[in-house]
Amino acid sequence: MKILAKYIIRQVVITLFFSLGVFTFVLLLGRMLKKLSEMLVNRHVSLESIGMFIVLLMPYVLSFTLPMALLAATLLTFGRMSADNEITAMRASGIGLGRVAAPVILLAAAMMCVSLYVNTTLAPRCRLAFRTLFLHVSTHQPEALIEEKTYVKDFPGYVIYVGKKNKNVIEDITLYTLGAGGNVASSLRAQRGIITGKPAERKVLLELYHVRGEIRDPKDPTDPRKIRPGITAEHYPVELDLGAVYQQTMTSRGVQELQMPELLAEIRHLQAKGLYPSVALMEAHQRVAGAVACVAFVLIGIPLGIKTSRRETSIGIAISLALSVAYYFTMVLANALRNKPHLFPEAILWMPNLVFELLGLWLLWRLSRV
Repeated sequence: MKILAKYIIRQVVITLFFSLGVFTFVLLLGRMLKKLSEMLVNRHVSLESIGMFIVLLMPYVLSFTLPMALLAATLLTFGRMSADNEITAMRASGIGLGRVAAPVILLAAAMMCVSLYVNTTLAPRCRLAFRTLFLHVSTHQPEALIEEKTYVKDFPGYVIYVGKKNKNVIEDITLYTLGAGGNVASSLRAQRGIITGKPAERKVLLELYHVRGEIRDPKDPTDPRKIRPGITAEHYPVELDLGAVYQQTMTSRGVQELQMPELLAEIRHLQAKGLYPSVALMEAHQRVAGAVACVAFVLIGIPLGIKTSRRETSIGIAISLALSVAYYFTMVLANALRNKPHLFPEAILWMPNLVFELLGLWLLWRLSRV
């Protein structure tokens, strides 16, 4: 039995590394890698910094790709073993299907522990380090902080919107100045601008051209009837403080950058204030549910692999992608309902794990009786 268990584990692990590499590479080819390549080509960011960015992104990507890769590895391994009649030979030798599946289920439990550590500790730590490194790089390349068609809220007291950007030249700019309570106190609109960094002073200079401004009523900033004309200028420089951005990054972190003990403390703090911690609560459940998905995917993958009984890699990859899309779509749906506690979004989040595990166990029981 030890020889058989080692053989099955070896086949799954080899396929797991292959699948993990493919899924991780595909996800990194998305928007994140595109942004990093633009930084390398257009902003002269060093290869060393790009490499560090990718390393810091890996744990976040692995939180999604590890369960998917484990599912694909299970489907491919058991599909091939079934197609080669290895499963039939094992059962003819008196080895039950439960004993065949047991080593892979134990491997899934080990991967669940690894995924739990990644989701609760490593990924949040790396996300914070990524943002800190990004700010460090932006000290010398401040245009990296500003994206096209995005409301940039990194600079305390300001919100910046840029319609078009070409390196450090920007067009169609709107600069909102925030007052007390985060309300818009005034705004500037400019046709064109130039971003210049001051690394020694940790400041960013926005040189705006063809500027016109508006001033809001501090008592009623949302009333458009009380908006008054502001400054008008051909050239108007605005200095932004990168040091304040650094300070804000270190003192105010999003829930995705909190490690699990900090996240639980935040939940208790909000509950003590009489507030429903919807965002933090869903984040905590999502991290644990994402790790448990390793076991759920293996339990559904073993019987599906045996029933499909195919050698082709494409079949296993297609089934794993379909199940993964269904799983993560449910997670997106649960997060969309996080502010409606009467709909029990936490239960919706856990539903795919429960369904996959029960369905997988039932299918294994059915196959063992054939």
